Amino acid sequence: MSISREALCAEIDHRIEKTREEMSKRGYDALIVYGNNKVYGSLRYLTDYFPDRCGWISVTGTETYLFDGAALLLPIHGDPALLLDTGLVLGKEVCTKKIVSGDFGAGKESGLSASKIAKLLAEHGQVRKIGIETWDRFPAPLYLDLQREVPNASFVRSTIVEELRMIKSPLELDIFRKAAIVGDIGHQVFADNLRQNGIGKTELELIRQTEFAMRKYDPIYEDAVENSPSLICSGYAIGGGLLHLPHHSKTIQPGDAVHWDICTRYNGYAIDTSRTKVVGKPTPEQQRAYDTSLSMLEKVLEIAKPGLPAVELVHAAENIAQSAGYQLMDHFLGHGIGIDPHERPDLVREETPLQENMVMAIEPRVSIDNIYVLGIEEMVLITSQGGVSLTQFERTPLGI
Repeated sequence: MSISREALCAEIDHRIEKTREEMSKRGYDALIVYGNNKVYGSLRYLTDYFPDRCGWISVTGTETYLFDGAALLLPIHGDPALLLDTGLVLGKEVCTKKIVSGDFGAGKESGLSASKIAKLLAEHGQVRKIGIETWDRFPAPLYLDLQREVPNASFVRSTIVEELRMIKSPLELDIFRKAAIVGDIGHQVFADNLRQNGIGKTELELIRQTEFAMRKYDPIYEDAVENSPSLICSGYAIGGGLLHLPHHSKTIQPGDAVHWDICTRYNGYAIDTSRTKVVGKPTPEQQRAYDTSLSMLEKVLEIAKPGLPAVELVHAAENIAQSAGYQLMDHFLGHGIGIDPHERPDLVREETPLQENMVMAIEPRVSIDNIYVLGIEEMVLITSQGGVSLTQFERTPLGI
């Protein structure tokens, strides 16, 4: 079931209000919230718009312009404005009333351009300090043009929106509970296909069937790759990665430990969850490695309470892996999850304290001789009592 436009826009109005409260505390006169075709969580969080295409258009007879982004200009007072790269269109109704779209005839100076931003800023008087969200991906040409167009303003990195996004609202938690059910459906489809006729099937066949089943439940059509491609390992690295894109010719064989990591969307929010099954009876080493990953998960869920620095989850998992003779795969335990599939806090070294109503993708994994991946990934809600798995598909038995 999709969310009503009224409910979503009311939620976004509340988000904008909270954003402005933080802008006032940090002395920002305006905020530019940028997003592109791949990383658009903060932009969508405040607009419900996401760039769903990209490419080149001609500007002159010899010059071309690459489009893939949009930005919300949020002044401390007054109406926000959504500016689109020339070449982008509104593929769906959004919650921002003021839209500045690109004009093919006007080239790159229309839509999301420094001249348009400067004109809008001038409507709000003297603007001295402007924050930029998604700073790491903000286009350098646009930044340089802005410095010329608004020479008396300073442009600084802002993390206001990415910080607000870490804590999920009741509406978002409701979406995630339903998204987790869709993830469980995907696991069931994959496991059933693996059990019934998996031997001889390719990794790509199994993943495609799974994603197709999951996407039937999403009321919004979106390209799955805009989320994050599903990954798999059924034995040996492909393309340099043990956990890799599903391969069109790698077939499932008896005895394989198959680890699948499925990624789609539900109502605009990412689904990211994984399971492992062995085709037949697991070897003692496969079982021991998998039991280690389950022990890591159990410990992490136990201690994942508000106030704990996120990196402490990583240390706890690594201690369990090492005591069993393994290493936490890539020293990576997971990440926050939301509109973007990988959000803060990142579970490698980030010290940000956990907070209640964060939603995390917790993914303890180990590998055996660089051949198989044994592990699990749960979508987890942080509560005062610890982590609670939203995904419920069976973790055991390992054999299938």
